[in-house]
Amino acid sequence: MPQFPDSFWKEECRIGFYVSEAMKRAWAIQLDMLEEILEVADKHRIKVWLDYGTLLGAVRHHGYIPWDDDIDISVMRADYVPLLRYLKEELPSYRDVRSIYTTPDFNQPKAVVASRERIDPGNNPDQKLITDAQYGFPCITWIDIFPMDYVSSDREFFATIRELYLVAHGIAFGMDLLAASGELEESLSSLEELTGTKVKRDENLRNSIWMLTEKIATMTTKKEASHIFWYPDFLHTTDGYRRPLSAFSDILFIEYEMLKAPIPAGYDTILRSVYGDRYMFPVKGSTSHEYPHYASQEKLILSYTRTGQLGDIF
Repeated sequence: MPQFPDSFWKEECRIGFYVSEAMKRAWAIQLDMLEEILEVADKHRIKVWLDYGTLLGAVRHHGYIPWDDDIDISVMRADYVPLLRYLKEELPSYRDVRSIYTTPDFNQPKAVVASRERIDPGNNPDQKLITDAQYGFPCITWIDIFPMDYVSSDREFFATIRELYLVAHGIAFGMDLLAASGELEESLSSLEELTGTKVKRDENLRNSIWMLTEKIATMTTKKEASHIFWYPDFLHTTDGYRRPLSAFSDILFIEYEMLKAPIPAGYDTILRSVYGDRYMFPVKGSTSHEYPHYASQEKLILSYTRTGQLGDIF
């Protein structure tokens, strides 16, 4: 496990951004989890690397971007499902590996390794044991794992795949709204016509749509590609933050807080693709979820404990 100096646990300002003691505890758990995941990946010779804001933080800050509150890692598609299986088997039993391959009705095209299955409201001895083992932090924190797929060098085929993926992703993610509006059956029929694949209407419908979405993402082979990316990035940009395959020719290890963590040798090209040429100049941003990520959990715990602030629980 990482060795945390006494100074790590104290609240601080990093480049003008306040990082609380509670966030430090969440970071510490994530760093423990990162080390666990890296050990499992290394044991099974699976190449993983820091990605997105975590890669940027590693290169620019040698640790977390001060206003970031989770860890992102990526893995090639061929190793994605095997890695999830190994993690589910080999991580501590209280970790929770969530994905469409491991969790019924999971609604994301990525995996989440959660620090625990449920929060600790203060009245469950079993949950208290987990809290005590996790620096007194009663909430759930996590690491995201993104599967990377190949991007066709043929621009016409690339555009076709993009259209198919966006249709399937939209139906999978918005299935409940489509059902409520009466548009689900029409949407499914259109998807079946586009892909030539029949989708079974049963209790596993959402998972079946996600599986079809994953199948679309894997339609391009390595021989047909010069780039890789995570296909849901299509939602944000036409090119989807495409990363050249050459950037992944080797893996380097870089300081990340008090760990040595893997990054692609071509990290500069990747970061320029995702964040632009001025990526080394910090610009305060935001996460894709509420900050801090445990805010709603804190409110739920306080509704049980009525003790004031989460810091009081610590």
